[in-house]
Amino acid sequence: MTRGVGVENPRVIDLVTYDPKSGEYVLIMIEERKWDGSADRVLQLQAKVNNYLSFALDGQMARQYPDSVGKPLRLQLDCVAEPDANSAQFIELVREKLKTEGIRLIVNLI
Repeated sequence: MTRGVGVENPRVIDLVTYDPKSGEYVLIMIEERKWDGSADRVLQLQAKVNNYLSFALDGQMARQYPDSVGKPLRLQLDCVAEPDANSAQFIELVREKLKTEGIRLIVNLI
């Protein structure tokens, strides 16, 4: 398991774990701030999603977590509040795009 601080620095992976129930490797993005509906926050989320996908798809995850090779992948956004309309719209677009790649994206309220 890896833990970092990723809110201010989208290049850091917050958490990597394995979910034995689903058989998925899970990259968890943690958002501890309340959503504010701003374009800046959506851009920050986009940068974070892109970083996580790069980590997973460019081989870094396979090097750090060799057991993840061949396992399904899930991106999980853990947040303290329900995303606002702008953020939710972006999340849904990403979810649909990732679905075509066989990657699930879920939002988990913590």
